[in-house]
Amino acid sequence: MDRYAFDIRLTPEARALLRPGEAVVLDWHRLAVCCAGAGEVGLYAMPERTASRRKGLVRLRGEDPIYAARAIFPHLAGRGVIIDGRRWLGIRRFTTDLPGDFGLRATLGRLPEPSGSGR
Repeated sequence: MDRYAFDIRLTPEARALLRPGEAVVLDWHRLAVCCAGAGEVGLYAMPERTASRRKGLVRLRGEDPIYAARAIFPHLAGRGVIIDGRRWLGIRRFTTDLPGDFGLRATLGRLPEPSGSGR
């Protein structure tokens, strides 16, 4: 994989959880930790029409309806990301295979080396 490219895909389970006209949004929430600015990844479903109008979101190439925040692009360079989805107690929950502390690691420059195009 190109060191500047990234590949984000949905599992069949995540795709099945999306309602017609919905997209998955990979968002970047800015946080302040002590004196360093950090970020955290948010993952949720939203109507694709609404996502396409949000200024900070970009639709990713591919068949899967995925939007990502512009601020997260540099941190995804060279990575493959798999988005999975499960229903738990009637609530849809989307997860990624990114490290749980991805936002803080990204901001501090401590991300592990990219592993390629996902699983």
